[in-house]
Amino acid sequence: MAESKAATEISLNALNISTTESPLPHYLPMTIIRSYEIMNIKTEFWVQLFGDQIIFGVSQLGGRIGTLVLCQVEEETPMFSKKKAFNVSTLLGGAGRDELLQVYARGITERISDMRTSSADTIPAVLLQISLSKQNEKDPAMFKLIIDTALKLYKEAIQQLSDT
Repeated sequence: MAESKAATEISLNALNISTTESPLPHYLPMTIIRSYEIMNIKTEFWVQLFGDQIIFGVSQLGGRIGTLVLCQVEEETPMFSKKKAFNVSTLLGGAGRDELLQVYARGITERISDMRTSSADTIPAVLLQISLSKQNEKDPAMFKLIIDTALKLYKEAIQQLSDT
């Protein structure tokens, strides 16, 4: 046992990796999975935090993943203001609904961007795995509830990560 610990320390030192950086790699990915009733539809949520991106899942179809949407933020710094450009793309699925699902991904990413405490903090890419029931998918109340619930899980994951 002592040999493997020494070998790990040597390999980390050889790679010039600090074991005191936060968050430590063994804490990632942080995963939280919850199930809620949203507008009388069973909705499963999950969030996984990685060092450079966040994966959200929302399924109203029994845990199935329908569409993968990626949202990335590029910050432009003109002379007097700071603008954000949101690049949203459907990676898989969509079936004619990708514009609607891209709005969900951008909404989550914008809210995460607004939570930053410093403009020096990078905004991680958001990969959204989403499958919605067609019953209320375009309802503004459904949109707000899904975004709010996803952000609630994100905050919970960040809190758990900081507690470890």
